[in-house]
Amino acid sequence: MLVKNSPLNDPSVESYFIPGAKVFERFFDVPLDYNDSGSQNITVFVRHLVPPGKEKDVDTLPFLLYLQGGPGFEVPLPSTSGWIQAVFDQGYQVLLLDQRGTGLSTPISAESLEFLKTDEAKAAYLTNFRADSIVRDCEVIRKTLTAGRSSDSEKRFALLGQSFGGFCITTYLSLFPQSIESAYTTGGTPPLVDSPEPVYRALYPRVLKRNKLYYSKYPKDIARVRGIHAYLSEYQVTLPNGGTLSPRRFLQLGIQFGFSGGYDTVHQLVNAAADDLASRGKIGFKTLANIQALQDWDTNVIYAILHEAIYCQGKPSNWAAERVLHEEPFAKQFEWRLDYLDDDQAVYFTGEMIYPFMMDDYIELQPLKKVANLLAEYKNWGQLYDESVLAKNEVPIAGVSYFDDMYVDRELSEETVSKVQGYKQYITNEFGHK
Repeated sequence: MLVKNSPLNDPSVESYFIPGAKVFERFFDVPLDYNDSGSQNITVFVRHLVPPGKEKDVDTLPFLLYLQGGPGFEVPLPSTSGWIQAVFDQGYQVLLLDQRGTGLSTPISAESLEFLKTDEAKAAYLTNFRADSIVRDCEVIRKTLTAGRSSDSEKRFALLGQSFGGFCITTYLSLFPQSIESAYTTGGTPPLVDSPEPVYRALYPRVLKRNKLYYSKYPKDIARVRGIHAYLSEYQVTLPNGGTLSPRRFLQLGIQFGFSGGYDTVHQLVNAAADDLASRGKIGFKTLANIQALQDWDTNVIYAILHEAIYCQGKPSNWAAERVLHEEPFAKQFEWRLDYLDDDQAVYFTGEMIYPFMMDDYIELQPLKKVANLLAEYKNWGQLYDESVLAKNEVPIAGVSYFDDMYVDRELSEETVSKVQGYKQYITNEFGHK
């Protein structure tokens, strides 16, 4: 049944078919700053997927909104053969949100910020791109798409969040619990902290464990990595896009250790780089291009410059990952300076941490160096979570946590679960974060 004048039936909306779904591409104007009644608007984008043969039921089918991991990543056009088909089978239509600042939702890059003439203005603009604003965008979308629905049709959203998407869901539960039918998270139960330091003190030991597992699988890579590290310490190596492959940037490949097949991915790159050095005396173009392709911070700059801010409530981040790295035992365990390494010491990779050196090594972050520093010093971050609301939660919520997750610490997630009424947590070591 179609509702008259429903935005879901706007003929100007572009639509097309992919295997297993009809896709509608929908754009919404939302305030940049929800706390400023005179705020300029930005645009957010949603892909709306409808099961085949159900196009006439869009005004009655309930919605499930998917929130992507990140921060700072868009949702690619999907296959419908996996979880989306399972959601269709449960009677839902699906919304895939490009969170503000990503994809087609007013994307953030050094170029896109050029209309702001000072670094201070750019930093102020970017303070509006966290989870609290993202879920308010979701509310605009929900109210728009369910306008005019009959009283017996579901107006609330079901939510599914992966990683950072689960952080957004917890903010949504804090701010608008009445708007949520049910919620599900995968590797996305956030720590209820007000600054990132506790997060990194929990995660560095998990990254250390992954390094030891990597070198136990590939023991000859200890010498290979030492050789690559020594070469990068002596020579400046330029990547295909103009960025610098410094020793520390090379060691950021450890972010792969939490992915399915990540150890093997890094080993192949280490093997290739070592072979390049042995045969040619330098790291070849193909190897450099493959390394660059695995590091998303140039193409998704929010992932770098707002990463630590996802943990901040009323406190600055002040480059927390870098500061914690200088604490013992981490300073010795993750030593990267060539002159400070013991002769037989393995060089350990780092994980999903953001460091100040990245603003020099990544070509697309270089113009945003001062902006990143201003954001690291920013103190007036608003609240993301309301523990008093979460303690009285009545929304059905369930989530899976991964036992040795090196991105979202499982023990901190368990603490959060204990503070959210009715949260059903499933812990597994059968699967990983990605």
